[in-house]
Amino acid sequence: MDFRFLLDLAIILISTKMLGVILKKIGLPQVLGAIIAGVILGITGIVKESVPLDVFSEIGVIMIMFTAGMETNFTELKKNGVASIVITTLGVIVPFALGFISALIIPDITLKERMFFGVILTATSVGITVATLKELNALHGKVGSSVITAAILDDIIGIIILAFFTANVSDSTVGGKIVTLFKGDITALSTLIVFINVIAFFIAAIAFGMVMHFLFKILSKKFPHTRRLPIFSLAMCFFYSWAAEKLFGIAAITGAFVAGMMIANMKQTEYVERRLEIGAYLMFSPIFFASIGIKLPYQQIAENFSWGLVGFSLLFVFMGIIGKVIGCGAGSLICKYKFQESLKIGVSMMVRGEVCLIVAQTGVNAGIMSQDYFISIVALIVVSSLLTPIILKVLFKRYPNVVEFEDHFKTPNISMEIEKQTVQEMIVKNPNVDSKVSSTVDSVDDEGNYED
Repeated sequence: MDFRFLLDLAIILISTKMLGVILKKIGLPQVLGAIIAGVILGITGIVKESVPLDVFSEIGVIMIMFTAGMETNFTELKKNGVASIVITTLGVIVPFALGFISALIIPDITLKERMFFGVILTATSVGITVATLKELNALHGKVGSSVITAAILDDIIGIIILAFFTANVSDSTVGGKIVTLFKGDITALSTLIVFINVIAFFIAAIAFGMVMHFLFKILSKKFPHTRRLPIFSLAMCFFYSWAAEKLFGIAAITGAFVAGMMIANMKQTEYVERRLEIGAYLMFSPIFFASIGIKLPYQQIAENFSWGLVGFSLLFVFMGIIGKVIGCGAGSLICKYKFQESLKIGVSMMVRGEVCLIVAQTGVNAGIMSQDYFISIVALIVVSSLLTPIILKVLFKRYPNVVEFEDHFKTPNISMEIEKQTVQEMIVKNPNVDSKVSSTVDSVDDEGNYED
C-alpha cells in the first residue's frame, strides 16, 4: 500500500488552514483560501489526484450538504412563507435564464449543457451575508429574516433542479425498473424515467425520514448529548446518499441534504450538528475544496485558453451577480417591500460559495459540464464574495435598518455575551468547575464560533 496519500493530506490541511486564516483576516471567506491552496498545489504538482483524495473529497461534500440540510429552519419558512416563496422563485428563474443566455456564446455544446450553467447560477451561499448582517445588527430584522428564509428555499429548489439534471436513466434505478417492467424503451422514455426517479426518491425519503424523525426524538429524549446521536445521524446521512445515487440515480449530495432536513428543528439537532461539523471542518471539507483546485486540468485549460473563455467568464460573473439582484429584488417589490429593502435583499442573495462549487463539480462528474469552465465559477465566487459585504454596508449606511427592541434582544452577539457571563459567574461561585470550561468560554468569539 502506498502511504503517499497521508503526506498529501497533511500538506492539504496545513495549506488550506494557513491561506484560510490569511483571507479571513482581510475579510474574505476561508473557503476561498482552501480553493486557492488547491490551485497552488495542483499547478505545482505537489499534490496529485488520487483515489484516497477522491474518497475523502466525496465524504467532505456529503457532510457539508448534510449539515446544510440540518440548518433548515421550518419556523422561519412558515413565518415568511408567501413572501419568501415569491422572492426565491424569481431568484431562481431569473439567474437560470441569464445563465442559459450567457452560455449561448459557447460553441458546440448541447442544450442541456447550456441550461446547466443556469442551474449553477441558481445556487446561493449566504454565509458571508449572514456574517455581514450580524455585524450590522440586521440579521433578525425584516430584511435579515427574509434573506435567511429565501436562502433555505433556494437551497431546496436548487437541489430539486439539480436532481432532475443529474438523474440517471439506467435500468438499475427505480424508474428504469418500472419502465422495463412495462416493456418500455429506456432510451425513448428517458425523461419519464428521470421524473419517476426524482418523485419516487422524495416520496421514499420523506416517508422514511418521518420514521427516522420519530426514532431520533425517542433517542434524543432517552440519550441526550451522547455520541450515539451523531453516529446514528451520520449513518442516516450516508444511507440517504447511497440510496439517492444507487437506487434512484440522483446525486448523493441530494440524499445528504434531504437527510439533514429530516432531522432538522429538533432539540438535539444543534448538538448533533456541532459534533459532525468538527470532523467536517477539521478534515473533510478542506480536502473537498482543495481537491477542486488540485483536479483542475491546467494543461488542458492552457491549451484551450482563448479570449472567448475570458469573455464568457466576464459575462457569466456579471449575469450571476445581477441575476439574484434583479430576481430577488423584483420578488420583494411584488410582496410590497420598500425599494431599499428589496435592494438589500437582492444584494444579500447574490453571493456564491461552496454550494455553487458543489453543483458545478456534480455536473462535471455527471459529464454535463467541462472542467475548463471552473475558472468562470471561481471568478464568480471571488467577485460576489468581495462585492456583497461592501455593497451591503453602503446600503445600510445609506438606508439604516430600523430594529425593534425584541429583534435587538435576539441579536446573537448579545445572547452570546449573556451566555458567557452566566458561565463565568458559575465558575466564580463553584471553584470546583473544571478550568477547561473557563478556557473554552474565553476561546469563543462574539458570534459563537471557535477562534482559529
